[in-house]
Amino acid sequence: MSQEEESRKEVLGARSSAGDAGGFAPSSYDPGTEPTISSVRILSGQTQPTRLDPNAPIHQGAVAAEHSRPTARNHVALPAGYTLQEYTIEAVLGSGGFGITYRARDNNLQCLVAIKEYLPNDLAVRTGGQTVCAKTESDTHGYRVGLDGFLAEARVLATFRHPHIVRVNRFFEANNTAYMVMDYERGEPLRDWIKQHGPLEEKPLLQLFLPLLEGLDVVHKARVLHRDIKPANIYVREDEGGLVLLDFGAARYARSGDSRSLTSIVTPGYAPFEQYHTHGAQGPWSDLYAFGGVLYWMISGEKPLEAPSRVRSDAMPSAQSVGKGRYSERLLRAVDWALNPDETERPKSVSQFKAVLTGESEVPRPPPKTAAAPSADAPKRPSSRAPLLFGLIGAAIAAVAAVALYPKAPKSEPAAVSQEQPAVPAAMPATEALKTEVPKPAEAKKLSRAGKGAGKPAVAEKAATPTVAVAEKPEEKKPVPAVPMATVLLKIVPQGAIVLDGKKLGNSPPLTRLQVTAGTPHKLEIHGTGISLPHYWTLELKPDETREISASFER
Repeated sequence: MSQEEESRKEVLGARSSAGDAGGFAPSSYDPGTEPTISSVRILSGQTQPTRLDPNAPIHQGAVAAEHSRPTARNHVALPAGYTLQEYTIEAVLGSGGFGITYRARDNNLQCLVAIKEYLPNDLAVRTGGQTVCAKTESDTHGYRVGLDGFLAEARVLATFRHPHIVRVNRFFEANNTAYMVMDYERGEPLRDWIKQHGPLEEKPLLQLFLPLLEGLDVVHKARVLHRDIKPANIYVREDEGGLVLLDFGAARYARSGDSRSLTSIVTPGYAPFEQYHTHGAQGPWSDLYAFGGVLYWMISGEKPLEAPSRVRSDAMPSAQSVGKGRYSERLLRAVDWALNPDETERPKSVSQFKAVLTGESEVPRPPPKTAAAPSADAPKRPSSRAPLLFGLIGAAIAAVAAVALYPKAPKSEPAAVSQEQPAVPAAMPATEALKTEVPKPAEAKKLSRAGKGAGKPAVAEKAATPTVAVAEKPEEKKPVPAVPMATVLLKIVPQGAIVLDGKKLGNSPPLTRLQVTAGTPHKLEIHGTGISLPHYWTLELKPDETREISASFER
């Protein structure tokens, strides 16, 4: 057994014997820190409709509600005075689900810095000698993937040079983990600052947030997502009062592809629905949802409802309703646009969102929903008017044929034609009319001699014959196009309730196959029994595509 494995077992054994109280929180830890949860459990007490409260905590400096306080951590921070290369740890600034941020002193430059340590509390623990390792063998892969992502993201963040984005100066590996050294910003989190300075009117509100939005645009153009924008991660500088976006710890997970790490980066109220499941279509619109959530919090005094509770039936009051009379319609509509639960109906870029905030453009109207075409094998209703229609057509054809074959004779011989050839009854079928109307060769000669002054009926006979024949040809009907479909195969263990686009379809098993419309986004939810966490997918399949969805609710 390796020394690392022995150390891991020793630490885990000590923690299990200590019980739930074994987690250690630093003495300088701020209990008002906005939590980033690692389990996507939606508590019923947090999904009640939001009400505008002029005495809300952000406006009065009240102590944060009990449910917003973070739980005890399962890791141990580096002690004050610990030397990490040329830096000396002085205090803990904050901690979250994927790391700890310290205030440290650069012994070479004699200045303060902030150091972020990669330590995901779901996957890793600190062992003897301050070394970090995965909790179990099965967590090793996820831990290493996250560590590689942390270093890769640090390289990208180090290239950013924007006054409203925290600057990364360097990064390095030590203690079997990695560290990111950033500028130390003097000030306080927006969450605390607003208690003494809020609420803000529209003009100072936009003066604060528009520059921050420009900084976020720089991040997005580098193909990086922050994925954890919230009041606790927005700092108000002490000297100038400008905002700076901190803590890009969640950004590295945007590329790792590890399902466990993806589901752990969730801050209720600010995280969009697509961050609650591994198949969500995340992009700039995901950060803009969180950005809109911060603006909603500034306007209403309450954070938005958790995104999953808004998917089926949105009970959250709109910004237009809670901010009416205090803010412009333009600003409130922009906030509601960014907070749309459907990612396809949100702004797609910072520039698009900023244009609406500044009045350069309006919120685009959502495209009309087109009705699905009827299926090709759908039963056709018989038309009760068809026999009457065909009868009228037959009568009209017979009448036209009679007029064409038997033109009006001269007045001197009115009875000659009527005696030789009586008119065809209108009710006679077209085939019978054709048989009767064509005269024999001998009779045709008599008609030719008798009707020379009547417009040469022999020529009229030749022209009339194809007219009757063409009318008999049935009209071709165009086939109704079939709706393209796709198939979803379900593999659920042991069983789960299937909800598609807000409609419950049944339990799987026995349900194992779903037929969905291709080319259309569908929201699939699978709910287990008891306290198991639900699984969410956003599916948009190609015609005839088959997609397998697996979910396990076994402990």
